[in-house]
Amino acid sequence: MSVSFTYPLAALLLLALPALWFWPARPRTPAHGAIRSLLFLLLIAALMQPVAVLQVDEERHVVILDETRSLPPGARGRGAQAATALMSQLAGRGEATLIRLGEADAATAADSSGAGSVQLAPDAGDASPLSQALQLAVQSIPRAQRGSVVLISDGLATSRDWADAAAQLTERGIPAHVYNPGEAGSDPFLARLSLAEARPGEALRVTAEVIGAEAGMQVALKAGELELARSRLFRGTGRHFVDVDFEAGDPGFLDISAELVVDSGASDDPGNNRLDAVAVVQAPLSILYVGQRQRQAAQRLGGMLGPGYGIDAADPAELRADANLEPYQLVMIDDVPARLLSEGFQANLREAVVERGLGLMMSGGEASFADGGYFGTPVADLLPVEITGEDDISDPSVGLALILDTSGSMGGTRIELAKQIARIAVRRLQPHDRIGIVEFYGAKHWAVPLQPASNKIEIDRAIGRMKAIGGTVLYPAIQEAYYGLKNINTRFKHIILVTDAGVEDANYEAMVRSISRDNINVSTILVGQGGHNLVMSDIANWGQGRFYGVGNQFSLVELILKRPTVRKAVRYKRGSFSLDSLSGPGWWGPVDPAALPPLDGYAQVEPRDGAEMLVRVAGARYPVLSSWRYGLGRVTALMTEPAGQGTESWRGWPDYAEFLGRIVARTASDQQPFRLELKRRGGRAHLSVRRYDNDPLLAPVAALVDAAGNEAADGSPALIETAPGLFEAEFFADPAAAIRIVARPNRGAGAQRVALAPRSDRFGETQVDPAAALDLEGLAALTGGAVLSGGDAAQIRAGGALRAGGALRLWPWLLLAALLAYLADIIYRRWPR
Repeated sequence: MSVSFTYPLAALLLLALPALWFWPARPRTPAHGAIRSLLFLLLIAALMQPVAVLQVDEERHVVILDETRSLPPGARGRGAQAATALMSQLAGRGEATLIRLGEADAATAADSSGAGSVQLAPDAGDASPLSQALQLAVQSIPRAQRGSVVLISDGLATSRDWADAAAQLTERGIPAHVYNPGEAGSDPFLARLSLAEARPGEALRVTAEVIGAEAGMQVALKAGELELARSRLFRGTGRHFVDVDFEAGDPGFLDISAELVVDSGASDDPGNNRLDAVAVVQAPLSILYVGQRQRQAAQRLGGMLGPGYGIDAADPAELRADANLEPYQLVMIDDVPARLLSEGFQANLREAVVERGLGLMMSGGEASFADGGYFGTPVADLLPVEITGEDDISDPSVGLALILDTSGSMGGTRIELAKQIARIAVRRLQPHDRIGIVEFYGAKHWAVPLQPASNKIEIDRAIGRMKAIGGTVLYPAIQEAYYGLKNINTRFKHIILVTDAGVEDANYEAMVRSISRDNINVSTILVGQGGHNLVMSDIANWGQGRFYGVGNQFSLVELILKRPTVRKAVRYKRGSFSLDSLSGPGWWGPVDPAALPPLDGYAQVEPRDGAEMLVRVAGARYPVLSSWRYGLGRVTALMTEPAGQGTESWRGWPDYAEFLGRIVARTASDQQPFRLELKRRGGRAHLSVRRYDNDPLLAPVAALVDAAGNEAADGSPALIETAPGLFEAEFFADPAAAIRIVARPNRGAGAQRVALAPRSDRFGETQVDPAAALDLEGLAALTGGAVLSGGDAAQIRAGGALRAGGALRLWPWLLLAALLAYLADIIYRRWPR
């Protein structure tokens, strides 16, 4: 033992010790001075904080020998030889203890004579207790004694709960030395199984993790003796992830097993080629189908989608504001006019989508979207497409032939009035109309040949170049205009004659009536003089037109050549329409987007900003399938009837059912009432239930069930709300039995399932994944140990004695002695002389 001081500079206070004999007063006697000096010495010694260091020469060493079946016989023999050599060498340095894992045979057993030996056998589940051995090794080394741990193992432990032991070794400073006597095995085995959830009729995928070998291998899934599915043939060393799918049956639990089928003679240990699991089949997707126009559409949809989708049909006229939508994950409105859905139900539906995450899918044709009157409704606000309420305005085409009198009698203001009338007529025309101008001044001439009215600038220039010259010959000009209009294809045809009525006498009646019979109207405009002109009036009457008198620029008339018609637009388009697919693989899955057949009909809508357009009409902007998130829910719009005339050509498409099922499933609410998590650790299980809904009164009720779904007789886990929306339960679970739990809300319908296979928290002794093994070199580096190459103890060092319990603090005792000296000083001074 040695003594060291934490604050040795406090010893400088000893220089003041002689002053006690003179200040503040001399001691009465030498004995009194000695007591006072002792008190001062004890206080100074306490201030120096002395520590007594205990020297412990004896060491304690623990050797852990892994003799479990994860090591091949040759490796177990090498490990036993190294353990025997180390025990004999370490015995000369102190006490040595041997901890043996597994049941070693006589050929490979280590010699433990003359040393303490502990046997840790595997439990009923064939689990190697490596973490238990490490814990026992730490406990075998007293805190006041130096020591070390030597681990002879391949690190392939069936459970990964060695963290506590490693932390204790690090905290106490005890080095862990490691020696791996094994080598990588070549025997193929099943390491893990991962199961996805599925609904009835869907493909339930099992992913098997296989550590392979140079042999042909397959993974077979079985339920009892019935083979459910078998994987493709694969081979090669290393890690393989093999997916095997089988069709899920009724909702509930299914005990399955995965077997690794290996070429004959390629597997040394057939016992590691099987793993058991429990498959979970959830309840079907609940759908409320709202529709009545498509005959037996709900039954046909159910037949296409399969048993994984439960469809309830509802009459839209009977749905009210208090309709209960909680049992459903999706509402499908198919070809229903908006007038059949009450405003109360639409508001209820909107709230369910936004607040509860309900999925909404709207489809249809002639009675849906714009044609169904959804413009401005609450449902229209939810949709990922824009429904327009515009009517079709039909602007019929017009063919106009203007006959302008440019004879000498039109000079002055008359020709200018005629030009202004011509310009007014041109402005009334649309680009799809046609116009021509014939001027007559003794001869006829097309000042503006018949042409589309879009080139208004050139037409205006031609009108501006006209001058009043020559004589007046009207009859040939009317004939020229007639022949020109007769050869064009427009909805309406007009001839407008602009003159001062100074024309020649001719048989106008016969010609004009003939023109009228060809559906060409003839109107007349008298310029330059007021009142009435009989000739011009008669020509207008014979031609089924109108007569106008324009005396000056203040009496100009607005010519009415046509009246646009307004009618409700029909947005449902029939025909054969090629489609473009735009979305990513998440929507399509195994479906080939390039194989999408043409559509027979669709409701024309406009795309909406922020929505994902999945399918559109080829070469156009019109969406056929769009989707987006709205509030907590998803809304999808299919602009055709999924079981009606619009998808008639899709009936023969082999992937139609798969495509429609993926759309419905991705649109449906992806939030169950709860999220379940089940973990197992040894003989205990922990169930955690997280509530998604914001309703504080909604709580889960869990029940343990057997394979048939019957509630277990030994009770169910009692869930306790440990945090807002978090419910937990801890309960006993037989490690050798599967755990099956059904959770239901305390109100409403619906059940969620979760399960764990027997001994799911550990690997089999010969099925330990090398990636999950204990990192031996990392453990040695963490604790300051060494990586050994055999049974040589030269690299083994001990440590940890002074970390705790190896030192004794003396200053508290010195303070106690100073207190006693102070009491003695008081007693001495108070004692009668």
